[in-house]
Amino acid sequence: MSVIYRPVEEHEQQQALDLWYAVFKTQPEYFERYFSEKESPRYQLGDTLGAWLDDKLVSAVHIRRLYIRSRDDNVEYLCGAISNVATLEEHRKHGYSRELLRMAITKMKQSGEFDISVLGTGRPNHYSVLGWEQIALPSPISVQWNHFSSSGDNHHQWYPINDLLSSNCQLLLDIHSNKPRTYQFSRSPVSMFQHWIGWNWRKENAIVYVISDQGYIVITHPDSAENTYVSEWRAANVETEKKLLKLAANEIHRRHPQLKTIRLHTVPQYMGLNELDQWAGVVTVSKNDHTMIRNIRLSRDVLEKIKAAYLGGHATFWQGDYF
Repeated sequence: MSVIYRPVEEHEQQQALDLWYAVFKTQPEYFERYFSEKESPRYQLGDTLGAWLDDKLVSAVHIRRLYIRSRDDNVEYLCGAISNVATLEEHRKHGYSRELLRMAITKMKQSGEFDISVLGTGRPNHYSVLGWEQIALPSPISVQWNHFSSSGDNHHQWYPINDLLSSNCQLLLDIHSNKPRTYQFSRSPVSMFQHWIGWNWRKENAIVYVISDQGYIVITHPDSAENTYVSEWRAANVETEKKLLKLAANEIHRRHPQLKTIRLHTVPQYMGLNELDQWAGVVTVSKNDHTMIRNIRLSRDVLEKIKAAYLGGHATFWQGDYF
């Protein structure tokens, strides 16, 4: 039996969905977003590649198109985010997904559009042989918080994420875009923000605090002492960042008085780790090595800048920017 490798056509998208649901056991309506014009406005037919055996789709790889923006010069780079690498269990260990990954690399190179590729995995060896490089991100950051405020912060309003997504999603998107960290993913348009970042925050029962148009901060799993987490924030300046982090620490401590350590997804936007240590408390840095990147057509100088930004935590892959 010969295997045919080719892009998935529009009338075959349901087969790709069936394959992904069979492999990943994800809740309904999760994967449909990859093909939706509203939820994935940059999707192009041919971005899903498949391996066909006797007219049956047995393996697939998806390229999600995302833009990474440089804060310094506002240049955007098209990123091919490798997603949904899946093979039916009975057809594994035949090299199907690896051949599809080779096709994905060729497609990105020949298109003349893509600049870089990223993926997240716990199996780095599967991708490193094809040129993806493992990047150890400083994440999470644990802070033994020195000084929690008492009830004085009770007047500050934390909103369930559903409230803000339904009433003021554009504000969150504007803050994210206008107060950027370096090399962050673009989340525009607002429909994409709602259905990807918003979906993730809803799943984790997130709460959000917003300071006008100057910043926001997100706590996920706020009611779970074991899992609560400062998962994201954006701020206009260091003073706003300190205020947001302090508010988040106090809110977590209010809900879980036994917690003395506050977990942050990554390093601060403006403060260095030494400054954070002196301002808030003893800092412990963990490493997350699930991220891999591969150059497509960037100059060596730009590639090294991007790698350095992620290695230092100044750029990071937020939980909301999954792919």
